[in-house]
Amino acid sequence: MKVAISAQGQDISSQLHPGFGRAPGFIIYDLDTGEQNYLPNSANRAGGRGVGARTAQDVVESGVQAVLTGQVGPKAFSYLRGKDIRIYLTQAATVQEGLQALKDGQLQPTDSLMDQS
Repeated sequence: MKVAISAQGQDISSQLHPGFGRAPGFIIYDLDTGEQNYLPNSANRAGGRGVGARTAQDVVESGVQAVLTGQVGPKAFSYLRGKDIRIYLTQAATVQEGLQALKDGQLQPTDSLMDQS
């Protein structure tokens, strides 16, 4: 399974960015192979309204099956869920810590925006 993790930097040792739409970028990590790539979000991050939905479109186009982040806005949430993308929420400090929690089964996909509190 490929996961997009909101990140402050370009590798798994980077700080996990707590938000989705305005994250500087995403580590695209394949849980099966360990392969990782970086998807910059600079074009969307600087935008105004609708930034989350545009970011969600880019993330879906990268071929992921899941997102790992701190929180997701309502438009991005609806778009991702409509594309059958699983959304995992975490308060992990780093991308690596978030990935480890996901691998260890400590995180469950959220089905509701209310789960973000």
